[in-house]
Amino acid sequence: MSVSIEVPLHVTGFFKAHLHENPLYAGSIGAGFSFQTYLKTTVKINELGEIRIFINGEEKTEEAKTSYTAAEQFFERCEIFEGVDIFHEVPAPIGCGLATSGAGALGVVFGLNELFSMGINKVELAQIAHVAEVENKTGLGSVIAQYEGQFEIRLKPGAPGIGVVKRIPVDAEVAIIVFGEIPTPEVLKSEEKIKKIENAFDNKNEILASAFSIEKFCELSLEFAKRSGLLTRRGERILDIAKKYDLIGSQLMIGDGVFLFGDDLRTKIERILGEIEEKPIKVIVSRIDNIGVRISETKT
Repeated sequence: MSVSIEVPLHVTGFFKAHLHENPLYAGSIGAGFSFQTYLKTTVKINELGEIRIFINGEEKTEEAKTSYTAAEQFFERCEIFEGVDIFHEVPAPIGCGLATSGAGALGVVFGLNELFSMGINKVELAQIAHVAEVENKTGLGSVIAQYEGQFEIRLKPGAPGIGVVKRIPVDAEVAIIVFGEIPTPEVLKSEEKIKKIENAFDNKNEILASAFSIEKFCELSLEFAKRSGLLTRRGERILDIAKKYDLIGSQLMIGDGVFLFGDDLRTKIERILGEIEEKPIKVIVSRIDNIGVRISETKT
């Protein structure tokens, strides 16, 4: 038997880290959105008695630390252990601010829960994924956002069931242009960078929650990107060019790329890329996801 889970990828516009000795209470406040590009995770029992992880067909057990931790902690929670093969189909670059590690961890725990018919509720499953992310310093607020999707405003830090999130369903298209990675652990381990991020944050989540719009989200995100020092020169140039085409957006958090909202995105993105020398490693045009984690397939 195998089970496949789909988890939407996610973009953060602005954030403020909240570290805590208990990973359930660690997290971030801020805002972002999940979108309809899905990381698919398939889980099945193996007879080797070990956890193996494959990413896009290649074994990556040692590298996929967050997914491995999520599987281990799931088995500890259930007081069982089985050898499992975990297959991630990742449709976007890893480590580029699209929350692939959070999506992978969620896929693991939701898939194992279905595979072994454990009946654990989705909040507790998401907590396991959140703890795995925090412990491996691959993210702080992605899991609580992704597991139910939509535009989210994180008002109180912590894992699902502890953090407080305002969700807004939105029907909109977004373009995401990715050039490369900015390793999240490098930022989360730097006290200097975290301090600069805190100063740039102000109370942007409360401002957005009081009067949400995509325009306000983009405005606050761009202001944050500039003041935090996370806006790259390339990102700034693309965003300046995008203004000519009536597109709005900001820098990926945390990644070397941008997100853009507006009309006729595919045509306009092609024109923008024609004005710069650098070529992205990935361009995604997608819609906002308003569902979150879902079971995509079960085979016996």
